[in-house]
Amino acid sequence: MTVHEGTRKYFERIAEKYNLPNLAEIIKNDEHIIWKKDIAICITNILKAVEAEGDTKELLKEAKNMYNGPIFAINAQEGKYLIKAEPDFEKAIEDLGKFDFCFKLSPYHVINTYLAILVAQVTAQDLNTLIKKGEEHMEAFIAASLKENKNWNKDSLTSEKPILIIPIGAAGCGKSTFYHELGNVVNASCDNIRYMLFKEYGPCFAPWESTLAWFVVNRMTDLYLGRGYSVFYNGVNTDLEYRSPITMENPDPLYAGIPYDMKLVYFEPTVRLTASEVDELRSINLWATSLDKVDRAGLSANVCKILDLIQTNTERTMERTKAIREGKAEQDPFDILYPVPPAIVKMFMEQSFAKPEGPNVVVVPRKEIPDAAQRAAFYREYAEKAVN
Repeated sequence: MTVHEGTRKYFERIAEKYNLPNLAEIIKNDEHIIWKKDIAICITNILKAVEAEGDTKELLKEAKNMYNGPIFAINAQEGKYLIKAEPDFEKAIEDLGKFDFCFKLSPYHVINTYLAILVAQVTAQDLNTLIKKGEEHMEAFIAASLKENKNWNKDSLTSEKPILIIPIGAAGCGKSTFYHELGNVVNASCDNIRYMLFKEYGPCFAPWESTLAWFVVNRMTDLYLGRGYSVFYNGVNTDLEYRSPITMENPDPLYAGIPYDMKLVYFEPTVRLTASEVDELRSINLWATSLDKVDRAGLSANVCKILDLIQTNTERTMERTKAIREGKAEQDPFDILYPVPPAIVKMFMEQSFAKPEGPNVVVVPRKEIPDAAQRAAFYREYAEKAVN
């Protein structure tokens, strides 16, 4: 693995300026996982665009993340990018001190915050403005929940020992029903915050947009936990490496230091797959072949069941969002709905078999419960386990 020395230089400057010995130690090792993480790859490719000869803004169009997605695209196929200015790596180091909440979290969060500052520079976004909008969104959500959700109680909104609750499960696993039964737990939802901040761009789900949306989610999580609110860290969170910056399931020092009390709530998948069946599912490329054109002749019965679930999820989401897409209904700002490509749904289902282990894990068994009252009671039982 080749480490870009310019990237390491800036990380060294950050570690020295802000007295971060764990970060300083990690970046010495050329084989450390940090150099394989998307945050480091994005920073490196932005820096390479700055270092190359030519028009930096044009070169930034070629800067890509680890998944080969253009970092600053709005719609790359149509040639649309959000590139307003050149990044200033030195100023970004200075500005990092304004977001010092990241220093108490982990080396990963420090680098992630540095990336967010660089992305904000290029896209002409003001991070403090985004944070302010995020806080206004959270306050509006709390007010609406107190008014509309019978499980919320104003007298017990905060506590001395708030909990960070992290759901782990693919689409349709029951997270929304479970969350509704929690009560007094604020919803740090990346979908809601992304839409609130960037709906003028679609949202486009490009790397720049995801970087800024998750930066705000992480800031809201820390801010509201600090105020005594329990928080629902609302993403799919299926991939172990993807969620480890928060859960620390990977014990690498890159992730060490998160100061939160947390519960991981694992929603069992509808269909259980063996390791070979998971590999079989991974081998199906829904980007290249539409779901209805997949040849199922040689597939196992369980993998076919997963494909059926993806189809059902896609159809249900399209139906639920039809009026919104046609302009006949408004998005609920606290429960954003949008169609997700079947390939993305499949990826999350593949990952959802990575079950977390440990005393802070609550496992929610998969059950089909048609009756709404019985279903609510079922999820309420596990919600109580998560907050106690």
